[in-house]
Amino acid sequence: MKPLSVRWLAGLLLLAVAISGCYGSTRPVVKIGLIAPFEELYRDDGYEVLNAVRLAVNQRNLAGGVAGRHVALVALNDNGRPDEARRQAANMAIDGDVLGVIGPVKAGSVSAGQALSQRETPWIALTELQPAELAGGFSLALTPETLVRTAIDDLLTQPGVNSALLLSDWPEAQTADAADSVRSLPLASAESVTTKPGEGVVWLGDSAQGARLAMDLGSTVVLVGGSEVGSHMFAGRAGSDAAKAMWLSAAPGIDQMPTGFVEAYRSLAGADPGPQAVLAYDAANLLLDAIEMAAANGAAPDRSAVQQALLKLGNDGWQGSVDTVLWVPGCDIAAGCGRLSDGAVYLHPVK
Repeated sequence: MKPLSVRWLAGLLLLAVAISGCYGSTRPVVKIGLIAPFEELYRDDGYEVLNAVRLAVNQRNLAGGVAGRHVALVALNDNGRPDEARRQAANMAIDGDVLGVIGPVKAGSVSAGQALSQRETPWIALTELQPAELAGGFSLALTPETLVRTAIDDLLTQPGVNSALLLSDWPEAQTADAADSVRSLPLASAESVTTKPGEGVVWLGDSAQGARLAMDLGSTVVLVGGSEVGSHMFAGRAGSDAAKAMWLSAAPGIDQMPTGFVEAYRSLAGADPGPQAVLAYDAANLLLDAIEMAAANGAAPDRSAVQQALLKLGNDGWQGSVDTVLWVPGCDIAAGCGRLSDGAVYLHPVK
């Protein structure tokens, strides 16, 4: 049985739409989905993303909706687990009115993307994905190639760091290992790894194991990773005596975010937005723009048309809240489309 709070959350979001229709609104409804963790270890990550998506939906409805249609948000909890992610993706795909989904959000939820692709449901990921994981979908996160390359480069610029230990199961790690200043080990080595003097660590695994590694390494070591290192759980679990940790994102910190977005997010959420909130906000607006395009000339939008519109918008260059989103050259729906690696990359401290 799902926790009552989660069932209440999804029900409340749909109820709000139903109530709005009782007061003079006769507009049809389109739905977008969000699959994220709203309970257990990663609930803070999930709610940061949820508030950003809610903000985008609220703003779009206040502006008249999408192609004359009211937008409803369906948010389902996956607890950051593969089995739950697949199950919630199947639940989302059953509802034919859901024209696209935001997620996966966490590394533990990547199977949601493939489950959605199998049911021909458009989706936009907020976490780094390997090519096989991205097939059939879109991602606003950094590509693995960009993350590996930039993480090593940024690590080697840190004071006192002259070499890098890359802990990853990604194929990109093998290429990076060719550099004289880089050695590569699989993620399983984290349980017994010992760093050399002057060696920093690039961690490309999940948040929980990464936090344990940061504690084991101690405060004299520098660690750089992707969005998993940026998890609220990572910061809380690693503690002040852990490695000095930083993470990379395709979105900036609050000092480089648009003022209007920051103020609107604070008003809704009662907290500052993080980089993942910017990605979620952009993903929601990109999806809504694709639905608008799919409904051009009065057509009733469907998933296939939305998928094609997402492809076109990113190929042409879609202006996000901070940077332009461009898909990698030659991307197609079957293979999936990641963000062009030449875009801006932002380094954030773990607080």
